[in-house]
Amino acid sequence: MCRKRRYFPKGMVMLAMAVAVFTGCGQDREGEGPVTFTYATFQLDFEMEQWIEQWNQSQENYRVEIVEYEDSDTGRARLNNEIVSGKGPDLYDLTGINVSSFVSKGLLTDLNPYLDREDRIRREELLSGVLETYEKDGCLYGIMPEFRLELLAGQRALTGDADGWTVDRFLEMTEGLSQEEILISDLAPMGMLRAVLETGMGDFVNWDQGVCSFDGETFRKLLSAAHSMETVSLTETELAEGLQNGTVLLNRIYVTDLTEYVNSVKAFGDQEISLLGFPSETGGKAVLTARMPVGISQTCQEKEGAWEFVSSLLGEEFQRTHVRFCLPVRLELLREGFERVMTENPYGDGPGSNTWEPATQEEIDALYDGLCRLRYSGIYDPVIWNIVAEEAEPYFEGEKTVDEVTDVIQRRASLYVSEHY
Repeated sequence: MCRKRRYFPKGMVMLAMAVAVFTGCGQDREGEGPVTFTYATFQLDFEMEQWIEQWNQSQENYRVEIVEYEDSDTGRARLNNEIVSGKGPDLYDLTGINVSSFVSKGLLTDLNPYLDREDRIRREELLSGVLETYEKDGCLYGIMPEFRLELLAGQRALTGDADGWTVDRFLEMTEGLSQEEILISDLAPMGMLRAVLETGMGDFVNWDQGVCSFDGETFRKLLSAAHSMETVSLTETELAEGLQNGTVLLNRIYVTDLTEYVNSVKAFGDQEISLLGFPSETGGKAVLTARMPVGISQTCQEKEGAWEFVSSLLGEEFQRTHVRFCLPVRLELLREGFERVMTENPYGDGPGSNTWEPATQEEIDALYDGLCRLRYSGIYDPVIWNIVAEEAEPYFEGEKTVDEVTDVIQRRASLYVSEHY
């Protein structure tokens, strides 16, 4: 069941920001010990909890205090009320946060000036494309220490590369399938639509102007292409055979760690692959899930001190000891991981060791190229997705026409955007 999100008027947010300036949001008064930053979270990550405890012990001037909110309408309403009253947090765990709404209401600080001045961590040491996930209009509103991806991959000879992976190209492939060809295994029309909007909602919503274009030609093409998809389930053997001989055009890949990635691309055999992402107007985009993303509140009075904590998540100590389940944003650690999957058996010498195949340089090159070439977006509104999913279902079921569906989506989404952005 979809949960309703509760929002607050822009004017009230600006008033809360002004109040917070005079109340000293989240910090101790001068002379009463270290400055305390409140860290708001709906889903406290164990690794983050451990790091905050460790970081606090290493600091003389600052400390972070965790404030957990219930992950429900009640918890979100509580956070909204505290922001409005000028008692909001200094740091946000952006997991589960409607970042697009927070950005539009001016609740988050641009982190680019702090990163530009940082001499301990240079931009060139980080995956720049991933780092820009929370960028909008040249401002960086959050950072993440680790991430995982969901994307589509295909034989380069059949699909081209990510730069040409547009909605038109996707529609062309769906309409051009022969009777022997399958577009993809285990992906339903609604799943494809979700992925495309999760990566490219900004193609259809202008957050700054508060307008939508769900009644335009591009969205109609997207709905038509998704509707024409046939949901097919293949065994691992059937999928591998189809990917290698070209009768299955695309493979859905989750890149949570490098071993999982290698196992997925081995299904293509010796074929050269492209990591395409999902189609958008500007080329392929991957669904990126950030782990432990953090932003600084605009009302935080000690932003330099808050940046000390945020930047520590990009530091080598945190990246080596607390990035355990996903991919790191530090390039040196990613390259070390590349080396391991090309030389070390992750299963050891016990059971399963005979089935391990080391990654090839070509497979690693494809991943690195994809990480650099693919685009990502963290500016996404779950309420708009709920509107689209609810109204698109009758079209996929053959109960409504594309015109009927797009007209309703446009009206509902435009009303929501006009009220909340």
